[in-house]
Amino acid sequence: MVEDICFHLHDLVQNSTAAGANNISVTISDRAAKDLITMTVEDDGKGMDRQTLGKVQDPFFTSKSFKKVGLGIPLLKATAQSCRGDFRISSRVGHGTKVSARLQKSHVDCPPLGDLMETLLTLLVGFDRINIRFAYQSDKGEFALASDDIRRQVGDLHFSHPEIQRFLKGYIHEGLGRVLIPLA
Repeated sequence: MVEDICFHLHDLVQNSTAAGANNISVTISDRAAKDLITMTVEDDGKGMDRQTLGKVQDPFFTSKSFKKVGLGIPLLKATAQSCRGDFRISSRVGHGTKVSARLQKSHVDCPPLGDLMETLLTLLVGFDRINIRFAYQSDKGEFALASDDIRRQVGDLHFSHPEIQRFLKGYIHEGLGRVLIPLA
């Protein structure tokens, strides 16, 4: 198991960028009333054929030449299944990949969400030329952002610029602060 759900989120976005994605959609639905947390990452990367899609859930398979194992997706699947949830992955060559995991929040093995604000900032700064659409939905409301909208506002400045990072941190903190479900 891993420390938190944000670890899985970061891993999936890295997979998407490694697959050549230009657009990545991330949705986290954190519904206390339904006792569920669902994370979905969808991209427009190169996608996978059926054979690769079947192997990608095997921890001893990786498409990366510099690694001998690929634990990210198998760990996410194991985490979801151990928390009375489910895991789904679909992909089409030339169209991208969609990964979704649903976990029962009250299950003893369900990891915490983690530092979503810091994870989102890290993804935006680290992949600042990728279009990331992010949505967090909870019983308290929804916070959404699109990096291409932010990019239009800041012009030629990279997200790694200190002023832009301060802006992003404040924007994310304010937006998520309104809708994050506090720990019980």
